[in-house]
Amino acid sequence: NNAEMSKWDILVIKEPHINFLCNMSANYHWHIIYPSQHLTHSQQKTRAITLISIKLDMNSWKQITFPSSDMVVIQLSDLYGHCTLFNIYNDSNHHNTLTTL
Repeated sequence: NNAEMSKWDILVIKEPHINFLCNMSANYHWHIIYPSQHLTHSQQKTRAITLISIKLDMNSWKQITFPSSDMVVIQLSDLYGHCTLFNIYNDSNHHNTLTTL
């Protein structure tokens, strides 16, 4: 919600506030990307969220399914190839996400 936000195309958020509808609030400038298991594994708390600017062409990125509520995987593509981004929440009590990775 400030002028600096317009400088970024991708933001990663750890421990987001999830409301009673199982959603995070963001303004209309962002696509909210939840972990693949966000709605299917409701007993697992979502602890990683990725925001992608609406300025990025939706045909230039896609979410990659990953079996964890602590990770969002995005793949960006263009004429030169692919770049895969991993937004990982590392729990200090265990290393389950790293083991799954």
